[in-house]
Amino acid sequence: MSVFSHNGINIFSGAVNTVTKGLSTLTAGAASSDKSKEELEKENEQLKKENAELREQLVDYLDAKEENAKLWKYYELKKENPSYDILPAGVLRRDANDDFYSFTLDKGSTDNVEKNDPVITENGLIGWVSDVELTTCRVRTILSPDTKASAIDKKTSDNGIISGNAEYCDDNLTCLTKIAENNKIKVGDIVVTSGTGGVYPKNLIIGKVKELKFNSYDTTRYAVVEPYEDIRTVTSAAIITDFDGKGEVKK
Repeated sequence: MSVFSHNGINIFSGAVNTVTKGLSTLTAGAASSDKSKEELEKENEQLKKENAELREQLVDYLDAKEENAKLWKYYELKKENPSYDILPAGVLRRDANDDFYSFTLDKGSTDNVEKNDPVITENGLIGWVSDVELTTCRVRTILSPDTKASAIDKKTSDNGIISGNAEYCDDNLTCLTKIAENNKIKVGDIVVTSGTGGVYPKNLIIGKVKELKFNSYDTTRYAVVEPYEDIRTVTSAAIITDFDGKGEVKK
């Protein structure tokens, strides 16, 4: 059960409506009131202030409700995967000099964050920790060519490597590379981590296949993959700091 009351939004909305109604009544009755113009203006300003405060509280409530929903999904992921240590984090800043939308999170080595730790949102894998400081860490996204994540087509079991491409990153797309020539991958298939590299746990959702293409410089094929998360605009994420098989290379 959410720690926030579902009736909260009705309370806030009702308060806002009450204040708005009060403003209308005040305006309608201004001509017949015995109060001075100055008194009416003062009351009007006070009501406007209260109205603004209530609206601000409503925005805070909605933000908290959204964040609570994300935390609940992480909790469900943890229940399904008891070995996961999941650390929620906030985006402090984005790297304006990086074309692949890397960013900095507000968690670091003091929180047990290590280089190469997977970074997710409630919608799936979005990147990995590339650098760690005491209280912050830098994340390279799956839109970056620096990413090399072992992955498979969940339906066909065709495997490959998730790696970004400058041609697609601005459209929030990445690529499943090094796939077999006789693969059975189809548009719409779901791509997940394979868990074979020891960096990412098995079955983290990455995205769905948008199209299949040939490399221009040879005859190899690759799949363009659309992540389930818009990586370009994320404001919060979670780091998986531990899981069964971490650091183990499986064949």
